[in-house]
Amino acid sequence: MNRPIDERPVGHRRFRRLLGGVLVAIVVSAGLSVTLLQSDTSPAAAANVSFEQCNGVGGGGGQSVTCTVTIVNTLTASASTTGSVVVINGGAPVSSPDLVTVVDQCNGSAGGGDATLTCSVHVTNNIAVDSPAAAVAVSINQCNDNQAGDGLGNEPNTCSPYPASTSGATITQCNDSGDGGGLVFPSHCVAAGMVSSTLPVTVNQCNGSANGGGSMVNCTVTMVTNVVDTGDDTPTTPTTPPTGTPPTGTPPTGTPPTGTPTDATPSGTPAGTPARTAGGTPRGDVPGPTGPPTAVVAPPNLTG
Repeated sequence: MNRPIDERPVGHRRFRRLLGGVLVAIVVSAGLSVTLLQSDTSPAAAANVSFEQCNGVGGGGGQSVTCTVTIVNTLTASASTTGSVVVINGGAPVSSPDLVTVVDQCNGSAGGGDATLTCSVHVTNNIAVDSPAAAVAVSINQCNDNQAGDGLGNEPNTCSPYPASTSGATITQCNDSGDGGGLVFPSHCVAAGMVSSTLPVTVNQCNGSANGGGSMVNCTVTMVTNVVDTGDDTPTTPTTPPTGTPPTGTPPTGTPPTGTPTDATPSGTPAGTPARTAGGTPRGDVPGPTGPPTAVVAPPNLTG
């Protein structure tokens, strides 16, 4: 019989800067701690920080671990407009002047039999700086070293993409998970998105989890990256031709005059330089001018 376990964070968790360049926020709930530490700096002098929750929890049989985080990073050339907004387990948004560049959750969790592990990470990176690196597809390492036959990555418990084995990947999830036999359908792991080396973000979740047998694993990562080059001021050339109706009329007729032209070359020195028009166009014959971040840990939502 399932036993409900409520380990939601108590109160609001806020990101705070402390003297000496170290950012620490600690909240304790059900014996678990929340920690956020500053690491190196970004082009806008913001700290790069990591977020951690729901690791090594839910070891009893029949328990459920459900953890989600949504992160929006904004990187500009100004510290006043650089920072992040984080929503943890559906709670209130928490703003910070720092950038979350590592997410680590749901690893080594839900180890008892008949467990359910449901974890998701959603990241949006908004980058507006001079000459940023273009966004490219994320690299993925998932659903490796799992039980053969009915383990993750085998129908009907699918992974997308699969196979996906990459060292140092942007997204690493669902490796050595869902073992112990009897993986419950539907179990799946999905990862997709884009990332820029100007703001590299990595996600590590659902690894070494739910291995008690008869469990269900559903883990998802999405990463959206929007890039704007603020230094690209190359002028554009209009491509639409001018419109209008050409003048009409009959060309003049008649016989051109005959004879030898007289010498009309003026003598003497001109009285002055021809003036320019108001718009600046010359009149007459005058030419014109030519580290590696540390950690935020948040307690999980556990039901079981």
